[in-house]
Amino acid sequence: MSQFCIRRRGDSYSSPGYVLETELNLFIGEKEFKKNFKSISSLEADLLLLGAAVLAADRGTERGLNENVSRNIVVDIPVVNIGRLLPAIKSVEAILRHLSNDGWEIKVRAAGGVLEEKFELPTKCGRTLLFSGGLDSLAAAVEFGQTKDILGLVSHKTKNSVTDSAQQDLAALLKGSGYNIDHQQYFVSSRDGGPNAFIHDVENSQRTRSFVFLVLGALVARRTGRYDLMYLAENGQMAIHLPLNQGRVGAFSTHTAHPDVLVGMESFLKNVLLAPIRIVNPYVEKTKKEVIEIVLQKLPSAIPISTSCWRNARLTGKARHCGECIPCYVRRIAIEALAKDPTKYARDPWTQKLAALDENDDGLRNLVDLIEFARRFESSADAELMNGFPELHSPNINAPGVIGMYRRFASEARNVLSKYPTLGTLLK
Repeated sequence: MSQFCIRRRGDSYSSPGYVLETELNLFIGEKEFKKNFKSISSLEADLLLLGAAVLAADRGTERGLNENVSRNIVVDIPVVNIGRLLPAIKSVEAILRHLSNDGWEIKVRAAGGVLEEKFELPTKCGRTLLFSGGLDSLAAAVEFGQTKDILGLVSHKTKNSVTDSAQQDLAALLKGSGYNIDHQQYFVSSRDGGPNAFIHDVENSQRTRSFVFLVLGALVARRTGRYDLMYLAENGQMAIHLPLNQGRVGAFSTHTAHPDVLVGMESFLKNVLLAPIRIVNPYVEKTKKEVIEIVLQKLPSAIPISTSCWRNARLTGKARHCGECIPCYVRRIAIEALAKDPTKYARDPWTQKLAALDENDDGLRNLVDLIEFARRFESSADAELMNGFPELHSPNINAPGVIGMYRRFASEARNVLSKYPTLGTLLK
């Protein structure tokens, strides 16, 4: 079990575990929020602290192997508005369990401060989009950013300079191309150090990042009046994120944009913020190829700026995509199904001699798993797929629509991959 004691700077409270202290080794986005809105309420600060603490605890707790891949994490956090937040903690724990497949216990304790008694909701005007720097949120900005009402882009950033630059460069390109957008970035992260030598980045999966992202989006939406429709744009392949095989179930598959998570977050944020927050994924039944078609039609120069690879900050040289992870493969299939891919990849396993690669090679293993997954949707009946993927039995998922989406992806993958002679044996 990993335990974390969260406190604000100057607080001497102590409980078991690593101490995460604001402005010392925990950064919650409060500085940017005050800059953008000239003030911050105690409830807004409570939610920023909760989101930052969850992400820091996630990144600071390394997963084990095999049966130890799931973790138990306890977070002890001070909140001013404890009467508002305490009844919602069980739902937060359930959301976090779904996101990361870990056991979460969130302990809230009363902190001194002025309660947020009343908040005047601004008049509805425009929409909010969580803007990651990836292709899907870019597609949503292109699709919904040409209206008279402003589309508010909200970005979460850490010290990952590649993602930071992609967000800024894409927003600048959109503005320069006539899109009616407003872009805000929030730095929510942690760093090594503190009273007991916390190491902040031992786990790289960051399954809970969308919890932070949605909190940021909801707070900005409530302040700006763009709360009527808050977009978390993610193609259906990665939103539903069915496990490629039995070795990738549970904590090995992310649920960052899963419909069950979005429903839970919408309810949590509505109840705590007392605002008409609506969270929608407009692309939940679309393949990535279908999502990015609009970008290729209207703003193709944005494609190479966008970033899809979770390893981008760890790469050297000019490449910002590793070329061997599943997100890189999904991106490449989507782009090549429509046009020549301008992305620079650090590696190209599709043209390598597969027989010469080690069986544990990440690029080979990911390629085999992805192709086998696609073949399963090519050859299996709907009933068989429903039995094989229990995740499809959710009231928040349109199973026939999702199965159809994955079947279309399987066809896209075959059409693209069949152009590479070295992959012939895998596609049979």
